[in-house]
Amino acid sequence: MYEVYLNIVEWGPFIYGAREASRFYFDKEPSRLTTKEAIFLASIIPKPKHFHSSFNPDGSLKIENNKYYFQKIAERLQAKELLTDEQAAAVRPEIELKGEALKMITVPEVKSDSVQMASDIYQEE
Repeated sequence: MYEVYLNIVEWGPFIYGAREASRFYFDKEPSRLTTKEAIFLASIIPKPKHFHSSFNPDGSLKIENNKYYFQKIAERLQAKELLTDEQAAAVRPEIELKGEALKMITVPEVKSDSVQMASDIYQEE
């Protein structure tokens, strides 16, 4: 039943299932996800349409907003002996988006602003 849930739950805007999510956020198959990437995906499920609020405009994960969650999940994985002490200690909220999600978060560089446009208009007169 859990597998069915993971494959139908929404992981982002019109992203359904773990495989689609893995490709959307990291451009890779779920079997190739790192521990950090898997923890991040688990954090999305309660609020899939607001995933972008977890990121800075440059696409980097907001560390302070996610540090506690990553630490708590790493501790639980360590307690279940799914991570070694060293692996658990290395878990940080540092991930690099590579999929389509990155395009939805990053803010394009602004080439001009209202002051520049006003000065351009003034020079033309």
